[in-house]
Amino acid sequence: MFRAGSVLFSVEPEKALTEAERAALRQLDAAEPGPPQEPFRIELVTEPPWTSDDASLYPRWEPAVQRWSDGRLLCSHRSFTAEIDPGAGWARIQRREERAYPLEAVIRTAMMARLPLLGGLPLHAAGVVLGERALGFFGASGAGKTTLADTCPETVLSDELVVIAPGDPLSLVRSGFWGEGRGPGRPLGAALHALVALDQGPSFRLSRLGHMDAFRSLVASVPVPLAPPLWSRALAVAADTVSRVPVYRMAWSPSEPPWDRLAEALAEG
Repeated sequence: MFRAGSVLFSVEPEKALTEAERAALRQLDAAEPGPPQEPFRIELVTEPPWTSDDASLYPRWEPAVQRWSDGRLLCSHRSFTAEIDPGAGWARIQRREERAYPLEAVIRTAMMARLPLLGGLPLHAAGVVLGERALGFFGASGAGKTTLADTCPETVLSDELVVIAPGDPLSLVRSGFWGEGRGPGRPLGAALHALVALDQGPSFRLSRLGHMDAFRSLVASVPVPLAPPLWSRALAVAADTVSRVPVYRMAWSPSEPPWDRLAEALAEG
């Protein structure tokens, strides 16, 4: 078993894994002790769990197609067909090639779909740990998440996708999935101290957002699959998050990494 974000997974039958898939799973976190949780079961099957004659559902290149039907996510690509039941905690996937992409895509999608139901939230963000405090920096593509992560003097959890894990306090943990930045480091996560919406600017500027602006900004960076039941829970988790964790907007320049000034500003409240 292993963890992606704070979600525990198992893959069966293990003997059916390819070498590429085994290597990819080793990049995720081992199933270390944590809160009791039934694993999300991924079954490797030899026949497609569903079929369609619509060629548009099987794109040659990434990303895969996702559809919500009868409480399940139906995922498809030229290289795989899968169904994911986020509520029941299982998925089935038929792979049509040996590279790791099909299984990685299903794990990532299952994690993002399952998290809101467990009280957590995936976040398209760079996550860092400074001392014992975690900070999440979110924004649209091109906002500078990878550039900012590359300047971080301490632990980088991810420059692309992190997870807000439930608890008291909330914590920010690595998802196991990366963009273009550095590979994983220790620790796995830490108490979530603040969330920061990124702006580009000629100089450092930090301002705290009100609850509504914080909520709208955060939700725009939540990559939960498009399914009404999942988004209903995701919106509730996002509202709870901004009521418990301060959310800021930060302008900064790559020529002047913001870490010292950011630490001073956050210390002042």
